[in-house]
Amino acid sequence: MAADDTPRNKAMWRAWAAEHRPGVAIDHGAVVAGLRAFLAPVRGRILSYRPLRDEVDLDALLDDPRMCLTRTHSGGLLTVHEAHGPMERHRFGFLQPVAGAPEVPLDDLGAVLVPGMVFDIHGGRIGHGAGYYDRLLARVSPAVPRVGVTARAFLVAVRLSSEDHDVPMTHLATEQGVRGAQP
Repeated sequence: MAADDTPRNKAMWRAWAAEHRPGVAIDHGAVVAGLRAFLAPVRGRILSYRPLRDEVDLDALLDDPRMCLTRTHSGGLLTVHEAHGPMERHRFGFLQPVAGAPEVPLDDLGAVLVPGMVFDIHGGRIGHGAGYYDRLLARVSPAVPRVGVTARAFLVAVRLSSEDHDVPMTHLATEQGVRGAQP
């Protein structure tokens, strides 16, 4: 991307990602392998996600008994639940824990894996724009690693636009492994 055509705001970044995602082949296995190594020493539960179209698929990690998943509620709320209980289909097509499934306390989390459309090397994240993850991450201890998961093609060097409610990632996972976000 040339400097003069760099997106300048979140809407432009989302449009850029949507335009480029169909042409990007993601090595899901390489991302999962890097995450397995990174997560091996983590104490506590690990919050993952079920992928939307063109997101990195982490379902291979669900064999780990520490894994949890989110459940979407009206009003922009995500709750955390066991990944190994009964599931139902969300209106966007992915599986999520059923209504009434017992919640996992956020204090039990040892790491959070976060999807997004674009990340920057400093931990900035642009999601789909509904704010679900930012509201959830604001309730998680800042000591818990927040790992942005993306294809290498959507990890950019330029600092992304951000707002006060945006919660930065502490780590970034791509096909090249997991690394700390740069200050």
